[in-house]
Amino acid sequence: MQSPDVPGAQALVRGLDVLLAIGAAPAPMRFSELRAAVDLPKASLHRLLAALQSRGLVRFEEHGKRYSLGSRVFDLARRTLDQSALIRATKPELSRLSRQLKRACCLYVKQGEEVFVLDFEDPDASQSRVVRVWPRLHAESSAPGIALAAEMPAETDVVSGGAAVSQARALGYAIHVGQGTSVAAAVVDSTGYPVGAICCQFDRHSESMEALHEAGRLLREAAARASGNVAVATHDTVIGPQPAETDPSVSVLDTGRDFMGENPVWCDREATLIWLDILAPALRERNLGSGETRRRVLDDLTGGLALTESGKLLLAGRQGIHLFLRETGAATLLFDPEKHKPQNRFNSASVDAQGALWVGTMPVDGSSGSGALYRIGADLSVEVMLPEVVLPKNVGWSLDGREMYLSQGGDARLMAYALDAEGRPGNARLLVQGNADIGRPNGIAVDAEGCIWVAMIGGWSVHRYAPDGTLLRKITLPVPMPTALAFGGRDLGQLFVTSTYLRMPAGYSSVSPQAGNLIVVDPGVTGVPMRRFGL
Repeated sequence: MQSPDVPGAQALVRGLDVLLAIGAAPAPMRFSELRAAVDLPKASLHRLLAALQSRGLVRFEEHGKRYSLGSRVFDLARRTLDQSALIRATKPELSRLSRQLKRACCLYVKQGEEVFVLDFEDPDASQSRVVRVWPRLHAESSAPGIALAAEMPAETDVVSGGAAVSQARALGYAIHVGQGTSVAAAVVDSTGYPVGAICCQFDRHSESMEALHEAGRLLREAAARASGNVAVATHDTVIGPQPAETDPSVSVLDTGRDFMGENPVWCDREATLIWLDILAPALRERNLGSGETRRRVLDDLTGGLALTESGKLLLAGRQGIHLFLRETGAATLLFDPEKHKPQNRFNSASVDAQGALWVGTMPVDGSSGSGALYRIGADLSVEVMLPEVVLPKNVGWSLDGREMYLSQGGDARLMAYALDAEGRPGNARLLVQGNADIGRPNGIAVDAEGCIWVAMIGGWSVHRYAPDGTLLRKITLPVPMPTALAFGGRDLGQLFVTSTYLRMPAGYSSVSPQAGNLIVVDPGVTGVPMRRFGL
């Protein structure tokens, strides 16, 4: 449908309609075809065409008697491209990526509900004379459109645009599988507003998801550089030196790679370990008796998991806390205390000795913005325990119940909080300060002797600390980024460790091919029983 005419500019609008009709046609147009397209009287159309030809905007082809765009249009387009700050910023990155990935890489921008290619680079110089045609794509069903939506400011409410947008915010890039598979990352201006997206197309039948995520990390880094602000790349992780050998107490289970394994819990009733793959949302299970491993795809980002007395699971994620029935996959929303914060999601879940659920929140995009720590009672009462936490992990408690342990990824610290008579955290003391060499404290588990086991993300290890923060043991792993821990197995004598490969810098998938797998450690001590939510 054409836009309404601007008063006093009818002739100009008619001329632009003619120019747009010629430019949008798949081939040069005959006069009769053009007249049908713009619905103008013959004499008026002749006058407009003559005016456009006089300015070089339209060219009349004598052979075939057809009209096409004039050279002046292309001169103006080239001048616009030359002057575009966005193109100048992304051109080196497109060139580098196309050579590295051996594929054409494009710069997309958004117009209305569509995205279109503004510039591209082809890795093969012999293709430089080939004219490529990149069709416009619907923004909401394309990788560049999803990547752009994921970087929109929270106040636009675009962050509530579904699981695909949330996943792109969490990853820093978007993957879309349709008729063709593509990966894209957004470029932002100095205010943080998305102005374009770098995109690479793949053959979905020949590329594994691991290869797509590897490309996604490269695109994310390139988009950050093009943005002129390296700090935009909030997902960069520093990985310490790789150990010379893995601790002999460590085994890698054949569970398959998780994109980001998290929050393992031991179900003693079924002799099964249950955990989450957060960023390719799935519920994972491993039955230790049969060795059977399962993966159930979830609808949305889910970061917290807990058992209940009824046998159902509690799943905490982007859209609140749900009661989940494993047999059918049915989910029932219980509550969402941060419904007013669509930019946040739940990231962890733990159950205390009284059967209350402790859950933390964080920004969907993994940035160091503030979340909160909540305690949910068996009667579904909600209380804020810590109003400001930064990338919290699961909560642990001392055996006497007087202290709470919590790591926050924002400052790479594991803290101990004194608990008052009502179980609320008060004064805090530092237990562990992470760094580039040893890694950052992430998920934790408390053993039967009251010591704290910590997954040191980026540090190739899990550590055991005394309650006063003294390092008692270091167990080296074959993966650089362990994420979370849980005691399980017979007599709770095994320590299960989840891991990730999505947060690793580009290239580490080949350095650590076992990253993302479930690991089991013989810790030499037993754990405490996994508590259940008393709903």
